[in-house]
Amino acid sequence: MRAMLLLVIGFAACAGTGSTPGPEPERESVRIVGAGGAVQMTTYHNEGWVTHELPASLAAVWSVLPAVYDSLAIPVTSRNAASHTIGNGGLRARARLGKVGLQRYLDCGSTQGGPNAETYEIHLTISTQVLPGAGDETGSRLSTSLQAEARPVNFTADWVRCTSKNTLEKAVAELAGRLAAGR
Repeated sequence: MRAMLLLVIGFAACAGTGSTPGPEPERESVRIVGAGGAVQMTTYHNEGWVTHELPASLAAVWSVLPAVYDSLAIPVTSRNAASHTIGNGGLRARARLGKVGLQRYLDCGSTQGGPNAETYEIHLTISTQVLPGAGDETGSRLSTSLQAEARPVNFTADWVRCTSKNTLEKAVAELAGRLAAGR
């Protein structure tokens, strides 16, 4: 009976206050200086997507995304102009993505031989979407999701899930911001 009373009091307390929003996503502001001037960018994380607020219009950012992916050695395999989404759902890599070691982008665990991201076969899924900025036609939001898994090359084993270090997502946004600002 006492447990039931505590349960009812607990439900009543929750119902009386309404739903409480969760904590705000972690935000980070970065100033990018390039030949075309300086760009201020705010980054925040939201359920697997890393979002950056850019001072360039949606159209300008969308137009440079193929060049951004190309610069980062990511072949574009999907492109949806209606939703402003671009990506690659089946990229396989080993040790490097372009000229950058995968260890910089991913944490896939490690063995005695070093980080698995440098020695395992990696399967990447990356997607980037551009959305309008918050009430401002001159700004946009760029959201990128990176998922990866890895497995050893020399012997049979299950795939292991990798964790993004958010550096590839940040590189996509920084490059898109620089290129879009130059348009």
